[in-house]
Amino acid sequence: LPLLDALAYTHARGVLHGDMKPSNVMLSEEGVRLFDFGLGRAEEGVLPGLAHLSRDRFNAWTPGYAAPELFEGQPLAANADVYGVACVLYELASGKHPFRRLPSIQARNERLDRELQAPRNLPGHGWAALRTALALDAAERTITAAELRDALGGTWMQNMTW
Repeated sequence: LPLLDALAYTHARGVLHGDMKPSNVMLSEEGVRLFDFGLGRAEEGVLPGLAHLSRDRFNAWTPGYAAPELFEGQPLAANADVYGVACVLYELASGKHPFRRLPSIQARNERLDRELQAPRNLPGHGWAALRTALALDAAERTITAAELRDALGGTWMQNMTW
């Protein structure tokens, strides 16, 4: 939940992370830390004058956590960050990546989303929201980080078995 809070906070300020994955999340004595915004960007109109990195000549996305549309050359959007964080949350709740860490385009082509099942350590009321966040079609990924956090509610972490 604190990870979703951090992501919602950055999105509310017009900043996109760009590389949501487990290694960019740390748990410290002060709480969850989200870092490495190297592939991130500020949305249009936020922080005027800030240089924007062009991704036209390279593809640095982490295959198992990047949304399919990023591999297809679409611009980074908040719902791509939501996809990445949903993969991380699914992995935390189930002990395995939702799509066997395959690139999301391959998971989409193989229709692996049809095989997804609710993780046993996820409260039932949160599955629909997490499922939406894991949509391999950007148009179907209609939930924000804040909405996902609200849907999971405050009891999820208390019910986790580690």
